[in-house]
Amino acid sequence: FIIYASILLLGIAMILFFGTRKQGFHEDEIYSYFSSNRTAGVAWPDREWMDTQTLTDEMVVLPGEGFRYGLVRTVQSWDVHPPLWYDILHTACSLVPGTFTKWTGIGVNLAAFVLCYFLLLAICRECRLSHRFTALFLLLWAIHPLTVSAAMFIRMYLWFTVFVLACAWLHLRMLHGFTKRRMAGVMIISFLGFLTHYYYLIFFFFTGVTICLLWFLQKTEDTAATELNARIGRIVRYVICCAVSLAAAILYYPASLSHIFRGYRGREAAEALRTASGWAGRLSFFGGLVNDFVFGGALPVLLFLYLVLVIGGGRVQRRWRPAALLLGLPTFLYFLVVSATALLLGNTSNRYLMPVDPLIYLLVLSAGYRLLRRLIRYWRPERGRDERHLQRKVFRWRMLRAALIALFVAVFLFIDLNGLFITEQVLFLYPENAAAMETARANRDIPVIILYNEKSPENIWRLYDKLAVFPRVYYVNAANGEPLEEKVFKECPELYVFAADTEENMDRDARLADLMRGNPQLEEKEALVRDVMWTWYDLK
Repeated sequence: FIIYASILLLGIAMILFFGTRKQGFHEDEIYSYFSSNRTAGVAWPDREWMDTQTLTDEMVVLPGEGFRYGLVRTVQSWDVHPPLWYDILHTACSLVPGTFTKWTGIGVNLAAFVLCYFLLLAICRECRLSHRFTALFLLLWAIHPLTVSAAMFIRMYLWFTVFVLACAWLHLRMLHGFTKRRMAGVMIISFLGFLTHYYYLIFFFFTGVTICLLWFLQKTEDTAATELNARIGRIVRYVICCAVSLAAAILYYPASLSHIFRGYRGREAAEALRTASGWAGRLSFFGGLVNDFVFGGALPVLLFLYLVLVIGGGRVQRRWRPAALLLGLPTFLYFLVVSATALLLGNTSNRYLMPVDPLIYLLVLSAGYRLLRRLIRYWRPERGRDERHLQRKVFRWRMLRAALIALFVAVFLFIDLNGLFITEQVLFLYPENAAAMETARANRDIPVIILYNEKSPENIWRLYDKLAVFPRVYYVNAANGEPLEEKVFKECPELYVFAADTEENMDRDARLADLMRGNPQLEEKEALVRDVMWTWYDLK
């Protein structure tokens, strides 16, 4: 208990430490707060000033407006996501009304981290893994760069991981027998998982197929006819219960059908599966993410060493353990489907694999550990006539055993620490944003113009953390060519412009040129920050 509790506290401390280093937000994180807490929405004006408090009011829960879950569900129905995670974030924000802080989102993820920890502990026990290996795995997972990254990303993916792990654990328990209590647990988790992320259906479907296959092949002491009827009856009851849980989720959130079959993300995913366009490249891309961010680039080396251990370790059991199959097959198939359908967003695409990354890590780590232990047992000296000589051989064997296990632990511990502090593989920290925020705070009295694209004004939310520093900002539709009549822009010695970057930037460039011509004091244009869809210009 002391060891497991210490590992959990270490993981929490690691998340809190990197939480202090998080300096900015991914655009989807800003959207998380807006879509969870919005009051009335903002109609973006043209050539008008607006207090930035108006933006803040849409990002926080105002006093007296907490726990409005009906509004949260309505807002999500306009997008392509289910509402449960937004309900959780809205609950956390309702506890601190009027406050916008990264810590509400990190706190929500921290709760999910604790649940994942205990679920992984339960999975290890169901797989009958030793306490030593379980403690080692939990330690390596708790301080893993990708685990910390998941906690830093204020989106639904760590809670999605909770329901994936809960699904895997409950199905492992159902290998020992189909009971009403266990099936009720599967139904509840399926209901919640579906309402957290639609990709949960992929893992749930393949897990269900795998356990039905294992049940069908499972041997009992009953007669052949009774045995077959019992197997089929169990599978039928399972399928019916799963269908009921998913139907209940759809009835609770009818917009899910529209999201999956008519939403832009649903159509993109279906088209990708139908055409299998560029699947080889996609597999290489997502496989590279697993290699780089889960195993620190060492996966090919680890697989090669495992092959050597198999060859050097003598005979290896050829049959799959049901538990390993129940974890491994759905994880592998989930990886294949997600690789074919998920968005290619660079390193941030890790989010789509985060729910199964702990299972991938567990399977690879446990396979290596078992092979190493088998190799050590293979080299164990046999009892001979010379007892003194045998004692020397046993001593050397024990030293070799300790050295190999220490080396195994050191390799994976180095991968974690290297990713945390040397190669800095913790994602979603945005340390480069610290300088931009400091510039904004030091110059909050400089006039600010938001030059937005009328086709995508919602991208203004991406700038919220910087805009909130200034007391007010002036909005300009880039497509409107009328000159600015505001006196302040004709006389100010310096001006900040947050300009939308679009495929056609003629409107943006024309408006910037108009500003320079309209104020003789403005002679220089400098790009302070270039973001995904915005550029922050300093005109002086």
